[in-house]
Amino acid sequence: MITQEQLGAKIKQIRKSKKITQEKLAETINVDFGYISKLEVGQNFPSIQTLNKIADTLNVDISEFFTYKDINEIDLKSETTKLINNFNYDELKIIYKVAKSIRAV
Repeated sequence: MITQEQLGAKIKQIRKSKKITQEKLAETINVDFGYISKLEVGQNFPSIQTLNKIADTLNVDISEFFTYKDINEIDLKSETTKLINNFNYDELKIIYKVAKSIRAV
């Protein structure tokens, strides 16, 4: 069974991958910014109507919010690349140092 925290994390993940801010999402679906913030940390659970509006805004099927893949089932290179593409310069420096230290072992 999906928890509020899992749903919120999934919405946040998709929202960020689409480069949409919490403010823009809230404005588009006509809710308060604080609602989105609380939703993404699992303090709110959306109605089906709100969830549908979020899916429409993020241009995904509503089922995406309930699709979780085990780490063994995903293409790690592809997913890692997607994550890295959203990092800022300072985050990239950290990732580089970690990856370099792992390769040195």
